[in-house]
Amino acid sequence: MRVTLATILFCAHAVCAGAFAARAETDHAAIARAALTEVIRPGYAALAEETAALSDKVAALCEAPSAASLDAAKEAFASTVAAWSRVEILRFGPILDDHRYDRLFFWPDAKGLGDRQIRDALAKGDESLTKPEALSGKSVALQGLPALEYLLYGDGAETLAAPSEPGEFRCAFARAAATNSAGIAKAVAEDWRENASYEKSFLDPGPDATPYHAPKEVTLELFKSFTGGIELVRDQKLGKPLGPNPEEARPKLAAFWRSGQSLADAAGNLEGVRALFAKGGLAQVVADDSPGVEKSVLFDLGHAIEVLNGIGQPMAEVVRDAELRGKIEALRVSLKSAGQTAADAISRGAGVTFGFNALDGD
Repeated sequence: MRVTLATILFCAHAVCAGAFAARAETDHAAIARAALTEVIRPGYAALAEETAALSDKVAALCEAPSAASLDAAKEAFASTVAAWSRVEILRFGPILDDHRYDRLFFWPDAKGLGDRQIRDALAKGDESLTKPEALSGKSVALQGLPALEYLLYGDGAETLAAPSEPGEFRCAFARAAATNSAGIAKAVAEDWRENASYEKSFLDPGPDATPYHAPKEVTLELFKSFTGGIELVRDQKLGKPLGPNPEEARPKLAAFWRSGQSLADAAGNLEGVRALFAKGGLAQVVADDSPGVEKSVLFDLGHAIEVLNGIGQPMAEVVRDAELRGKIEALRVSLKSAGQTAADAISRGAGVTFGFNALDGD
């Protein structure tokens, strides 16, 4: 069979045209459904379960103060942080209704506003803070997980381990914060349920729907969560506490530094990023655009999670240890590379671009 130059050029043109057609035909609806069923719903269901358990443990602590019941409450708090960390990157949808995100997780707080408000509340003994329905209308800095962390781990937390007047008020405040957090998590999970109004726009967007008018807009939302999640860890969770050098480190800027959960929290954020990428359809977009690159991205994310979980030291020690700082800095470089590589491929493959991320304004 004689193959002419014209035939070769025709075939090359056909292959290229087919490639562009494949990119144009990204199944945005499938991406939305995968993200919802495999990542969003399970993630918020886990958070609702953990916050409910936390509320029960804090209630038990208040009813029978002891070192053991305080330890149990702290264990439940750590489990709740882990569940929250995995969905924290999803800054869209019901979590934004009624200021739920800020009420659950008032952070970053570079000026220490939350700490001052909590110390002031403890000093005044405002009984309204012990009632969940009243607390939900107070400052967001008094309502959620950072406030509860202060109450369980901050100055004076030892009063929770034995019956005392200061401990009684502090525990009632903590109980209200835990109940409030559980209520928020339950409401978000319910708002993502089947046949809920937000589900319709997410899975079947249209010109007259809100907040999404086309399937590609949902993919863009998920894309922003993916890239924004990596940036959250790289720059805010790790970069800001680390500082340019040990002398200028600010470990108290880290999330959950009092409870020693800072690195576990960052690892949880990356677990959420990895789940969104692997289970939410974005990895397939990358694979279609650049076969094999998705495996490299998953490797880098997995390695970063492993490093963070393996350090086992509080942020105050990490920022001043040359070897650990080196590990964190190397991790930040690899995250930047993996994030950019994946973002480029997703942008090409799914035809989505944006000039900002979910963290703009923080």
